[in-house]
Amino acid sequence: MNSELEALNSLIMTEADGLLYEKGLIRKLEKYGDVFISGSYFLQLMTWRDLDIYLASDKMNEETFFELGKEVSLCIKPAKMNYRNEFIGHTEHLPKGYYWGCYADFNTNAWKVDVWAISSKEFEQKQQEIEKLKFQINVVQRMAILKLKNSVYNHPLYRKKFFSVDIYNAVIEDNVNSEEKFKYWLQIKRGLSLN
Repeated sequence: MNSELEALNSLIMTEADGLLYEKGLIRKLEKYGDVFISGSYFLQLMTWRDLDIYLASDKMNEETFFELGKEVSLCIKPAKMNYRNEFIGHTEHLPKGYYWGCYADFNTNAWKVDVWAISSKEFEQKQQEIEKLKFQINVVQRMAILKLKNSVYNHPLYRKKFFSVDIYNAVIEDNVNSEEKFKYWLQIKRGLSLN
C-alpha cells in the first residue's frame, strides 16, 4: 500500500508538472504576478488531481482577472470554470481575493485547478503557513496523511465540511493514523459526523 501511494503521488506530481510547465500554465499566470503552487503539490502529498495556485497581485481587479481567466481557458481548455469574488463574498474559510476553479482534462485524466489572486501580504502568509506545515511532517506522518487522503477524498463532505488541513492537523497534533480514528477526531474536534 505504501509503495502504491508513493507511486500515485509521483504519477500525479509528474502530470501536474506537465500541466504547469509543458502546457505553459505557469507562464500565463506569471504575467499577472508572483505565482506559488501550494497545497498537496508543494507538500508532495498528492492522491488526486487538484492544484492550488496563489497569485500575488495588489493591483488585481475584476477586468484583469477575467483577462487572466481567458488566458487560462485557452491554455488548459477547461470544460467548466467557476468564478468567485471574495472581496464581496466574505466566505469564512476562503482568502480575500478573486478565484477561478477550473475543471479540465489532461492526459485523459480529470483535473481541478484552483487559481486565487490575493494580496502580496496574504500570499506571503499562505507561503509561510505551508512551509511551516511541510517542516512539521515526518516520514511516518507523511504515510498516514497519504493513506487518509486516499481513503476520504471521495467523501461527499470532503472539501465542503472538512478539508485537507483537518487531516494534517489530526495526524500531526494527535497522531491519528486510520480512517476510523480520523472520523472520531472529526466528531470530537469539529462536531462533525461522517457516518
